[in-house]
Amino acid sequence: MISFHPATRLVAWAALAVLAQLARGPWLWGLGLVVLMAALIFARHRAGRLVKRVRILLLVLWVLFALFTPGELVVPLLGSAGPTQEGLAAAAMHCAQLLVVVLLVAVLLESTRDQELIAGLMVLARPLAVLGLPVERLAVRVLLVFRYVESPPDGGWRALLVHDDGVTTMESLRIRTVPLRWWDGVVAGVVVLILLGALR
Repeated sequence: MISFHPATRLVAWAALAVLAQLARGPWLWGLGLVVLMAALIFARHRAGRLVKRVRILLLVLWVLFALFTPGELVVPLLGSAGPTQEGLAAAAMHCAQLLVVVLLVAVLLESTRDQELIAGLMVLARPLAVLGLPVERLAVRVLLVFRYVESPPDGGWRALLVHDDGVTTMESLRIRTVPLRWWDGVVAGVVVLILLGALR
């Protein structure tokens, strides 16, 4: 069975996340249905936790677009305080786009271990090393963001920085590097070409 490099998975994940923002109408709902099925099959519990964490953001998005988008009133008796047809359509679209990205994150984290994520991020960020950027630290910090979104520690974000005694928190992670194979390059290239075609 072919196993793809973590960098290839990250490229595919990023491409799907961008496509979710570009998709409209049936394309968005079709992509959303596929991602929802994948999340229910491969990452049911993780997806549930992540969706629960963004429920307030989903509500805010719905209210902002449904109630503040000009258009034809759904309930004329409410006047300007009521939702519009255009607002409800915009709210549904933006909430669906956010949910697709959250479910994609759940599938990615469920299918890729922490060490693999860091190894993939390091491969993708390698060109930035030419500019003097610390690639290893960048990869670890991105991983910490993923972890914090899923399950923040007691004490919130400050717990990631210092203990009660003021000592900086450092986590030891052992990274297992995996060589890129020819099929990784082919898949990543095809994904990029599809994304460029969608952008055009």
